[in-house]
Amino acid sequence: MNKISAILPVKTRGRHYADNIGRCDILFSSLRHFTSPSTFDKIVIMVPHDEFEDVRGYAKAWSDFPVEVVDESLHMAAFRDFMQPHQVRPWHRQQIIKLYTPALIETEYFIVFDPDVFAVHRFDADTLIPGGRALTYPQPRMREPDFWRPSSRLLQQDPHLDRDGIWWTPAILSSTLCRSLHRRLEELHHQDWMRVLLSNYTINWTEYTLYWLNAEREGLIDRYHAVSPPGQRSVHASDSVWFAGKDGRNLDEWQAEHHFSEKADGLFAVVQSNTFISPARVAEKLRPFFPITIQPYERHQSLSLKARELYSAVMRRALNKVRGGR
Repeated sequence: MNKISAILPVKTRGRHYADNIGRCDILFSSLRHFTSPSTFDKIVIMVPHDEFEDVRGYAKAWSDFPVEVVDESLHMAAFRDFMQPHQVRPWHRQQIIKLYTPALIETEYFIVFDPDVFAVHRFDADTLIPGGRALTYPQPRMREPDFWRPSSRLLQQDPHLDRDGIWWTPAILSSTLCRSLHRRLEELHHQDWMRVLLSNYTINWTEYTLYWLNAEREGLIDRYHAVSPPGQRSVHASDSVWFAGKDGRNLDEWQAEHHFSEKADGLFAVVQSNTFISPARVAEKLRPFFPITIQPYERHQSLSLKARELYSAVMRRALNKVRGGR
């Protein structure tokens, strides 16, 4: 039986992260119901050094899966050279972790999870890697041109905004194509690929746009990726909760019955963490469809953390304007 690996970067401290343990509990509850631990060769959970012991304790609740909690500091030494407040961008650091995954696993393919993802239909490794290629959810690049353009500039190629591209997490990536991207960034910029990305903290490159553009340049997309044929489910549900709406109205109006039905077209859905909708409220919406247990956890949130993150965001925007939006 084929197996797939998974990467799950986790933070528990900061504006968007205080409830991530509860979100992980929902994710693993959904995996428990819709697949089996044998689907995965390994699920790597990478966390910052100062959160490692806490997350390792919480991860005992998910130990029926082949979970390995990894201390970020053992692998991401480059992060230590970019520690000024305006350089610390957790969103980008988690993307770098995802692109680094091939160094942590043995399988060719891995699925990228975030804590706010959950399964809505049954799957196994063969579902995710049909015919030995990664199941892929395409979307028009013009939906997110401000991500495709910065990535294309880093790779010194045309963004081809008229074409489709890979969509957001969850996504299934190839280790071979990730390593190819690392090499390309190093060839173009003459330094370690992580440092290339970390030093471009003011612009909105993303892991998926970089990955896809480079694979396209090398003519390897069709070798490693496949779109679901008509009548078969793709990776994403057709609709997720990306914005809260007034008082979380978008979750209330999300048609859960449709996305869990046999007629549904996707395997996973998202209630995005930056909606700040609580895990308890998400669990209440989802419990009619699979059992959910949320363990007690400590919320690490403070005014100083919020202030630091807001300051860094303002500084990055100012630097980006000074540099002409490069």
